[in-house]
Amino acid sequence: MSLRDWDIVGGVALRQVNGQQITVTAGSFTSVEAAIKDWEAREAVRQRQSVENLGRLVTVALNRIVRS
Repeated sequence: MSLRDWDIVGGVALRQVNGQQITVTAGSFTSVEAAIKDWEAREAVRQRQSVENLGRLVTVALNRIVRS
């Protein structure tokens, strides 16, 4: 992800992700750019965990098919 993907107006940044509007404000960060980088880092972790969970689910399903 990149700052180019965000619409930044003042202290607010907006972006569409999977059909949902994401709004990020500077809040406790020194700038809205720092808040965006934090959100993107947390989103990357969330996505990785989601893919890992899906992988485990597929592995369990395939193992059950093999055993049956």
